[in-house]
Amino acid sequence: MRKSRWLIVPLIAGAALVGAAAPGLGSGLFEASEPLEIRIEAPWRHLTREMVAGRSVEGRLHVLTRDLESANLRVTITTRGTARLDVCDFPPLTLEFQPEEIPGSPFLEQDTIHLTTQCRKDIRFRDHLVLEYLSYQAYRLLGEPALGARLASVEYLGTEGKRAANPARAFFVEDLGLAAERFGGVWLEPTTVEVDALAADSLALLGLFQFMLGNTDWSVLRGPPGEPCCHNVAILGPERAGVHLIPVPFDLDCTGLVDPPYAAPAAGLPIRTVRQRVYRGFCKSNTYLPGAIARFRAQRAQILALFEDEPLLSTAAKRRTRKYLDSFFEILEDPEKLQKRILDHCR
Repeated sequence: MRKSRWLIVPLIAGAALVGAAAPGLGSGLFEASEPLEIRIEAPWRHLTREMVAGRSVEGRLHVLTRDLESANLRVTITTRGTARLDVCDFPPLTLEFQPEEIPGSPFLEQDTIHLTTQCRKDIRFRDHLVLEYLSYQAYRLLGEPALGARLASVEYLGTEGKRAANPARAFFVEDLGLAAERFGGVWLEPTTVEVDALAADSLALLGLFQFMLGNTDWSVLRGPPGEPCCHNVAILGPERAGVHLIPVPFDLDCTGLVDPPYAAPAAGLPIRTVRQRVYRGFCKSNTYLPGAIARFRAQRAQILALFEDEPLLSTAAKRRTRKYLDSFFEILEDPEKLQKRILDHCR
């Protein structure tokens, strides 16, 4: 597989950059919609007895989906994450395959891939996971460059042959390098980004999308202290100069829509829970807000159906999600609410 190419550069207004290609999905793994059935054999106790990021073990991944040729792949499994590690019984993972074994499997070219796992066995945590997965799908409906995501049903088997956990849900997230190639660019890892370097229309859509989700856990300007930009947003840049940078969201768990127990609003905001929305978009993109709102209106039925038609969501989760999404669209349809909740809160 092609490794992600990162450019370490300071980005200033006027320095940017490339347009993204049409947001189709290039990898067969993400073209299919049915959950991928897999079994992963590994010494899970070594990974789960102390939940820390960066711990690795060797294992094997078996593809069990009936309409695909069975695959038996060597895999290096590494724990990742921050907030989830403090409360979850099972960690999110990075899987690294042997490139020579990938042909003929669903993971063609995906030699390194993230697997977001179900935090705990409780059905509420299955709902949390499926809601995050559907959030990725919702962004794709808006026509912006978006990372591919694919649900999976995973059986975790210990190396001694015992189940480490009951079959649980998880989802794969597309590799940044491969996604960038689909869009005709590369992912950038700048030190900081100025607002003027970002495509204003994409920025307007992103701000509304994060507001819809009830997400304050993101930044397109800088990363966490000591880390490069950005926070839970990847920056798509150019192979050649020409057009502005495109922000692409990921890690969509700490939102009001998903509402896991470890989610909390970003510090310094006038809200007490993630279920309370606060707009974090930029005044620079206000000119493009009518177009962004029109895209949400055009996709309203599809977005709502995405959640209502998902068989893995509980009835309670569907009801709660519909109410939460309806409250977002009500703001878009009411000029007074739109002014007070969005336009007056731009940065």
